Amino acid sequence: MQTGSNEKIARSASRIGGATIISRVLGLARDGVFAAIFGTTFFADAFNIAFLIPNFLRRVLGEGTLNASYVPVYTHYLRREGEERAADVAAKVFSVLMVVLGLVVLLGILFAGPIVGLYAFGWKDSPETVSLTVRLTRILFPYIFFVALAALAGGTLNSRGYFGLPALAPAFLNISLIVSAGIIIWRGAELGEWAVTLFSIGALVGGLLQIAIQVPLLRKTGHRFRFDLDFKDPAVKWVGRLMLPGMLAFTVTQVNILVDTLLATTLAEGSVTALRLGNRIAIQPLGIFGVAITTAALPALSAHAAREDKTKLIEDFSFSLRLILALLIPSAIGLMVLATPVVRLLFERGQFTAARSTPMTASALFYYAMGLFAYGGTKAVVQAFYSMKDTVTPMKIAILTVGLNIALDVILVRHLGLIGLALATAVSAVAGFTMLCLMLKRRLGDIRSGEIWGAVAKVLLVSLLMGAVIYLVSARLDPLATNILGKLAQVGISIAAGVGVFLGLGFLLKAREIIFLWRMLMKRSDPK
Repeated sequence: MQTGSNEKIARSASRIGGATIISRVLGLARDGVFAAIFGTTFFADAFNIAFLIPNFLRRVLGEGTLNASYVPVYTHYLRREGEERAADVAAKVFSVLMVVLGLVVLLGILFAGPIVGLYAFGWKDSPETVSLTVRLTRILFPYIFFVALAALAGGTLNSRGYFGLPALAPAFLNISLIVSAGIIIWRGAELGEWAVTLFSIGALVGGLLQIAIQVPLLRKTGHRFRFDLDFKDPAVKWVGRLMLPGMLAFTVTQVNILVDTLLATTLAEGSVTALRLGNRIAIQPLGIFGVAITTAALPALSAHAAREDKTKLIEDFSFSLRLILALLIPSAIGLMVLATPVVRLLFERGQFTAARSTPMTASALFYYAMGLFAYGGTKAVVQAFYSMKDTVTPMKIAILTVGLNIALDVILVRHLGLIGLALATAVSAVAGFTMLCLMLKRRLGDIRSGEIWGAVAKVLLVSLLMGAVIYLVSARLDPLATNILGKLAQVGISIAAGVGVFLGLGFLLKAREIIFLWRMLMKRSDPK
């Protein structure tokens, strides 16, 4: 039987997931038009590196560590000291963040050249590409200011039980970029620097929209923003103490991206873009399912930790992890089997060619997908640590994981090239997830390991059989994939067959997580 707390997490996750699906579909549309316009040219590589840099800071200063540190503290004050003090905490943290972000943006614009030089080491013989990347980086740096504030607003609303709107906010970035792409296509001029500059401005506008869309709901919940800069407030200090290890962990983790990008720039032109697109597709299920569940679980876990209710904390953690694995294991296998058809459907048009771009991106997708379950599992375990206000343990594991990833990068890229970088990421993610689970078990004792392993065994068996069916259906439909409708039919029918097999076998083997997912889906579709 699922407890009321489990049901609440699942309902919240379904709302987040529904909003996230909208954002992700728009994100895929954005990537599709981007690929059609820029393909795997140096314009695409320049934008991707320029956008990578503020995205790194977004993860460090935004939802990556700030929310994980802020939500438990905000929840603590909301539960123990009431609405007024919680609103005061939110105002003070917002004010401090604005000052810090302002300084970061200023320094980023001033030192864009050296920063780009770190990422674009392999372009030292291409000054035109480096110069363009620096200019785009200066345009995009203020993006971090808007999205970090948007992430903090989302964390505040999540703590108050509002999940849908914060999850929908990133969709406005994609809408803004799609509009920018539409203007580029409408102009119909020869591809050049003006086009990629306009696309960058679209990203900046999208960041502003992400915070703007949440302001009315924040005001409705009693958060009237006032600038209240107080570095000495106990809540601000508490958030800061929790953030420092998390920031270090994320900073170290981003070294992986730096090393991947640096090594990719030494490979064939377009390798940076192929890696990014392959990774973007691979993490779509993580963004829809993994982030939805962990985002919904963090306030609940934080509340249990605040009440020192260890039993409920373990129960909700175990449920969240099993639910994530029940969704991400079949997603990973499906993406590995359908890597080429999916890339072909999403991107193969315009400058994105079948002979060169599709194989590069599909191979990256295949190997990134191998680690999908570990990416999501890591988020679940890290949230459990964060709910207990422990950001140090995840930091230590992150450092070890990054060391392994870099070593594997250097070794595998020599022998496997582009796919070696994706494979190194997947292998190190599995190792990091395993270490985190062991550390959490040491911290909490029994984390219901038997239930977790039993769920994984059933889901893995069902997923492998599902993968075999998807492969057979896709191969049979491959001759149809000569136009967009044929490609859509191949992917759509293959996925539908796979989902049918997954659910059918799940019921046959009495896999509780699969049955629970089906029942939740039926509740959402019930008009009553």
